[in-house]
Amino acid sequence: MRVAGVREFRNRAPELLQGRDIVLVTRHGKLSGVLVPLSDPTELPVELRKEVLRRLGAAIARDLKSKGVTQRKAQSDFEAWRNARRSRRSRH
Repeated sequence: MRVAGVREFRNRAPELLQGRDIVLVTRHGKLSGVLVPLSDPTELPVELRKEVLRRLGAAIARDLKSKGVTQRKAQSDFEAWRNARRSRRSRH
């Protein structure tokens, strides 16, 4: 297990993501996040994966709501991004 401050994590993210160690990420000496490397996400039990996705979805929904972003706006922004990306690909 490793401990890395946010700055160290940011600077060494590719290396830490490829490693096998659990990384505790700290901000100002307090735990801020945990990186658990997975070679295969299906190794996690289904119930745990469902809970992670449920919590992630709820966090995203809260964040979007606090910023006043509607589902319609998010969808239209995504479609605009996708169309712009497709048009860039066709030019190359």
